[in-house]
Amino acid sequence: PDTGEIRIVDNDNVCTNGSSAPVLGTPYFMAPEIVRGEATPSTETDLYSLAVLLFHLLFVGHPLNGEQEYRIHCLDLAAMRKLYGTNPVFIFDPNNSTNRPVPGWHDNAIIYWQIYPQFIRDLFTRAFTEGLRPEGRVRESEWQRAMVRLRDSIIFSADGSENFYDPELLRQGKPHICWHSKQPITLPPRLKIEDRIIMLTHVTTLSEHHFKGNFNFDQVLARVVQHPTQRGIWGLRNESGQVWHFTDSDGSLREVPHSKSVTLRDGLVINFGGVTGEIRG
Repeated sequence: PDTGEIRIVDNDNVCTNGSSAPVLGTPYFMAPEIVRGEATPSTETDLYSLAVLLFHLLFVGHPLNGEQEYRIHCLDLAAMRKLYGTNPVFIFDPNNSTNRPVPGWHDNAIIYWQIYPQFIRDLFTRAFTEGLRPEGRVRESEWQRAMVRLRDSIIFSADGSENFYDPELLRQGKPHICWHSKQPITLPPRLKIEDRIIMLTHVTTLSEHHFKGNFNFDQVLARVVQHPTQRGIWGLRNESGQVWHFTDSDGSLREVPHSKSVTLRDGLVINFGGVTGEIRG
């Protein structure tokens, strides 16, 4: 009531694994083994439902609604049992093209699938190929890491549209094209900390998570800022309680105290105190 944040979405079948559930769910979101009548709700089936919900949020469609759904004239219980239970086929399954999304009918999925970076598409592909079976489900922690990585991948085109940095495009030598303007995007600098890459745009902030990988985003420890007098010169401002250190271009060791900034440049290595990051691009 104070913040409007969602705490509980739906809890009408909360129970322990193995106990009887008063509600099985909605076929649209239920795991295939529940739709087939082979299982009841459990932690493993909830992981599948989570994947469907995330797909719906990001791609504005259902992962199993493709040509098979298009050819059904009455989406009754028998049809849903086939679509979601006995013959579930991911609409972007790389090895099975029998259920591709139909242009003009499943346009949301077709359009949004191309917007997201390859690592997101790979995770959803696993969720609805291997993950059609209980032993292949994507865990919550994997989704958490992927969504944080996705947020850190946000970049902006010249017209201000949000896009995503995709390292796979970089490896292939392909440009990033804005989904809205269809124009190439000039990539901003990126910060690499261990295996994490954060795109340094004009709105980027770094939290404790970026330095420790602990999913704590409450406190901002660094912020990308523009030089107060030189337009187009950007830096990273220290908003933490520690002094940063970096080696300048002349080889001298420099300090970045609290509230001071270091100019972003390719190859710059910053010791944030316990963790080191390198600016690329």
